[in-house]
Amino acid sequence: MKNSKLKSVSLKNTRKNKDMNQEMLMKKIIRASSRVDDFLLKFIRQDEQIPNLHEGMIYALGLHTSDPALRGKRLRPSLGLLVCEALGGDPNLILPFSAAIEIFHNFTLVHDDIEDGDEFRRNQPCVYKKYGLAHGINIGDFMLVKVYRALMHKNSANISPKIRLKLFEVMSDTLEHTHIGQALDINARENKNFTIDEYFRLVTEKTGYCLAASMAAAAIVTKSSPAIIRSLTDYAKAIGPLFQIRDDMIDLTEGKGRKTIGSDIREGKRSYLVAHVTEKCAAKEKEKLYRILDAPRHKTSDLQVEWVCSLFRKYKSFEAGMKENNRLMQSAMKAIEKTPVRLRKLLTGFAEMLLSRIK
Repeated sequence: MKNSKLKSVSLKNTRKNKDMNQEMLMKKIIRASSRVDDFLLKFIRQDEQIPNLHEGMIYALGLHTSDPALRGKRLRPSLGLLVCEALGGDPNLILPFSAAIEIFHNFTLVHDDIEDGDEFRRNQPCVYKKYGLAHGINIGDFMLVKVYRALMHKNSANISPKIRLKLFEVMSDTLEHTHIGQALDINARENKNFTIDEYFRLVTEKTGYCLAASMAAAAIVTKSSPAIIRSLTDYAKAIGPLFQIRDDMIDLTEGKGRKTIGSDIREGKRSYLVAHVTEKCAAKEKEKLYRILDAPRHKTSDLQVEWVCSLFRKYKSFEAGMKENNRLMQSAMKAIEKTPVRLRKLLTGFAEMLLSRIK
């Protein structure tokens, strides 16, 4: 009995310490996010302001409001600043790259919403719904141009040409892989036998490289060893899919800021849940599943969304997703086990935050 009580107290203390660490990490991310936002606003406003262009970019980045829920999580750029600091570097040196990766990420969302037919993003109209389709496409294209303008910002003046070239290579690789991932995503919409292996290829390309970019850039700027860069890359290859699987499940609980839950089902998205249940369900169930997924968004009823959710529950797809994420978490921890303590502590807390997020 005494040992049981001691074990219970120990578990409570562990959870309490974990919660405190998460709270401290969130405060650091919020501070880093604020620095990125300040940089982005100054960067955009230094131009001559063209109607339906610069204001559209500000809107796409959520910089038109003080509500953090409408600005996005800023995880990618904040992680770059924090990794740079953990490696003993000056975060100011990585700030232009971090801002560039945030611009790029939001560019993908602008075009993604057009390609998917989504009407809401972060509980407000998508860019193309607010400014019109033509402006929406142009705003997205403009943001892609500004990615490279940000990389050439004066804050990067103290970075050697050799290191700057490496940063351009990281960004170019990220753009290339992300667009490959988007093509795989669009191609998958015609796939009526979507597998888990195909899912992992898709999300690694579409999410993993973008998530890894700011960390790799931080390691390059701080002149870290190739071993650390490899560790960060392997870490990102684990937490990229982890992030996306969690996102797939959140769509059916919190709705990802899209007014209603199940937007991914209405969109016909080939999520982890779809891949898992495809490999488990009966032929007639699979036929009905893909018939619902492939129907026009406006013709997908709430009852059909609920039927797909019930199929996920029947074959324990949510549980499989959580199990997969626990495996990915272990892979992420193994990747960074030989990195400096300060960096390892940061990345462990970040992965735990992604694993437990609800929005």
